[in-house]
Amino acid sequence: MFIDTHCHIDSYERHAGESFDALIARIPNDKDTNVKLPEAFIHVACDPADFDYAREISDKYPNVYTAYGIHPEYVDTETAEDEQRMMEFLKHPKCVACGEFGLDYHYGAESKHRQVKLFERHLQLAIASGKPIVLHLREADEDALAVLRNADIQGRNIHVHCFTGSPGFCEQMLELGNKGANIFIGFTGIITFKNAQNVRDAAAIVPTSQMLLETDSPYMAPIPYRGKPCHSGYIPYIAQTLAQIKKEPVEAIYGYCCENTRRCYGI
Repeated sequence: MFIDTHCHIDSYERHAGESFDALIARIPNDKDTNVKLPEAFIHVACDPADFDYAREISDKYPNVYTAYGIHPEYVDTETAEDEQRMMEFLKHPKCVACGEFGLDYHYGAESKHRQVKLFERHLQLAIASGKPIVLHLREADEDALAVLRNADIQGRNIHVHCFTGSPGFCEQMLELGNKGANIFIGFTGIITFKNAQNVRDAAAIVPTSQMLLETDSPYMAPIPYRGKPCHSGYIPYIAQTLAQIKKEPVEAIYGYCCENTRRCYGI
């Protein structure tokens, strides 16, 4: 029915104090009938220290796929060895993307220049890998657009993960399709928050052929679970909000997003 296109399973285990085994056994029996088990998960390893865990969990579960990247929070600590390891992990058969990487000025405003340089380098590595690209872009609209407009992204599948920006920024990201990129916008539980009208307004302008469902688990659980560890079973709450925005049946949203996941990630 649906795929969680972006989650951090190891972080969920730490935050919730619950193993992935226990979680996937529990979800089908949850008393909340809106909580459902995804068909598949894309586990994102964006800390070099977590690369081995990602490979192990994807080897263990047939429906767990991986993405490998280096989050901008590691701008001052990542090494050339980290990047070399990332490129090796990207060759794993269960790896479907490079990322997440990008820019985050919410917590890292003092490192803007260094982040931009790192983003440019990571983008070149991602392009060289031939994998779909997962971007983390937070409060860095102009710099993000400048880097992407200057890069050779023709024919690349790009997932703008956990969209939190304005409708204007969303429109500019979608316009990167004019450079030949295939842009997909990911929506998390934030879309259900009362103070996130900007995200709902952005979702209204995203074509149904370019939306993706994701949780960014264990972060940003949707209402009515806000403040609790988020897991992939909460995606129906995100899909229901998208259905209201798009004035479509929720089953149609699942259908669009499953097809978009296939087109973006090949699963």
